[in-house]
Amino acid sequence: MTSHERFEQTLRYEIPDRLPLDLIWPRAEILAALRNHFQTESTEEVYQRLGIDFRWIGLSEVYPDFDRRVNGRLQGEMPGAGNAVIFHDAQTFEDAWGVVQRVGDDGKYLEWKSGPLVECDDLSGWKLPTVVWPSAEEIQKNLDPFRETVTITEIAFPFKVAWHLCGMEGLMMRMLSDLDFVEELYDRLYARQTENAVLAAQSGFDIIALVGDIAGQNGMMFSPRLFRQLDLPRMRALVQAVKSAAPQVKVLYHSDGDMEAVIPMLIECGVDILNPIQSACMDPTRIKKVYGDRLTLHGTLSVQDTVPCGSAADVRAEVKHRIETVGYNGGFIISPENSIPYDAPLENVLALYQAARDYDYRALRERQS
Repeated sequence: MTSHERFEQTLRYEIPDRLPLDLIWPRAEILAALRNHFQTESTEEVYQRLGIDFRWIGLSEVYPDFDRRVNGRLQGEMPGAGNAVIFHDAQTFEDAWGVVQRVGDDGKYLEWKSGPLVECDDLSGWKLPTVVWPSAEEIQKNLDPFRETVTITEIAFPFKVAWHLCGMEGLMMRMLSDLDFVEELYDRLYARQTENAVLAAQSGFDIIALVGDIAGQNGMMFSPRLFRQLDLPRMRALVQAVKSAAPQVKVLYHSDGDMEAVIPMLIECGVDILNPIQSACMDPTRIKKVYGDRLTLHGTLSVQDTVPCGSAADVRAEVKHRIETVGYNGGFIISPENSIPYDAPLENVLALYQAARDYDYRALRERQS
């Protein structure tokens, strides 16, 4: 069975030959360990050896004004390594949106420092960064080597962009004291991200992934009422634009944390796939029972506990449990919940995918029939 057939069958809540597999946002250290294990210099060969059915591919847009000011590239193993940036000092840098971040002293993670709207009282003097999108033909050419797999492109969710621009505290305070500011900012951000998403859909991507946390492990970062007011109508319009442009394209939404309060609204927006159902604060079995007839679930394998801290046997047991309690009728894509930590044991990573491939899915199909 091909990756596309496997994906389409699980979307129909049927059991394919095996459930689809993904490796979401792999860290450089994990990929290097896997290449060494498989004795290859090719990351694509690693994906093939693991049986990964999905490829996450960027659009490669260009920011001309930013590019004229670029003075280096991030070097190392942190997220974003290789990206062109404007260095303010050896560890502090600015991106194309004017957001300033700092590389941690261990070189492994990034810390937000500032954004262009932190001190801004109104948006009259601020403009979105000028962007030049690749043509549909250029995007299709980039996708050609991956046509046998299910292709995904990632688009930052407007809340994530907004807090990077304003700072988390600044955005939250504006939600309380100056909602007109937030409404105007959201109008601009949703328009930009809709343009981005429609281009990707028209160019042949199979999945558009809207990515940005709106919750922590103790619940939503802001009230569901605000999500209904700010995001629901704009997100619904974005998803409708995508599906009008390419009806076959699916929309994935990612937020870590306990964001169950807004799942019904995500379904109302037209979201097809939900990631990651963070098992430290959400019960994947329960989410499957309540929403699993309207959403395909993606993730659920713990990158806080089991994969980095458990044994290979623990990992295999969690994979088996998830298959039987979340994937028993399809509607489930097996994946780590987020990036596997850089120091996770290699044997645990291998165990995850081996267990998913080796599971006897015939029993699940027999249960369905």
